[in-house]
Amino acid sequence: MSEAPRRSARNAGKPAAAAAAAPKPAAKPAATKRKADTDADGEKKPKAKSPGVLKVGDPLPALTLKTDEGKDISTADLSDAVIFTGVSRYPKANTGGCTTQGKLFRDTHDEFVAAKYAVYGLSNDSPTSLANWKAKQNFPYTLISDPQRELIKHLTGAADKTRRSHFVVKAGKLAMSELSVKPAESAPASLAFVQNN
Repeated sequence: MSEAPRRSARNAGKPAAAAAAAPKPAAKPAATKRKADTDADGEKKPKAKSPGVLKVGDPLPALTLKTDEGKDISTADLSDAVIFTGVSRYPKANTGGCTTQGKLFRDTHDEFVAAKYAVYGLSNDSPTSLANWKAKQNFPYTLISDPQRELIKHLTGAADKTRRSHFVVKAGKLAMSELSVKPAESAPASLAFVQNN
């Protein structure tokens, strides 16, 4: 006859099943967190530098972007231009402030043309989003899609956000730059500049 397994004094009054300790789950290895500023080897990555804001007199960088029609447009094509929310640049299509700004450029578009300037809207929205906004608001000017904020970075110095602004480009060089403007002031200020310079 075999003897029952020996029980400790601590477990003497408990049923045998309770005395058997449940196996502990295997410990998971600690997850190593990789910070966004390190590469696959854990080495520190150099931070992406903002190209810096263009100054009046600087030429536009050589870039090719897409229009609201999905066509390529080069910054060389923006030789005599007003850009809102900049060459006109706006933070986001189809929002209240941007629509106000866009409508004022629409309503004064003929005056810009008379001053021999083209008007462009610039944002990081997709060409499709811009095309829908343009059709809805009946904008007569071209909207430019800059999803990677390539031109926006050069115009504003900000790689991660779009400030409502406007710019005038004359003979391929920045002639006027106003950052963080109110929607209602953007078109009149741009128009006054092109009519007087």
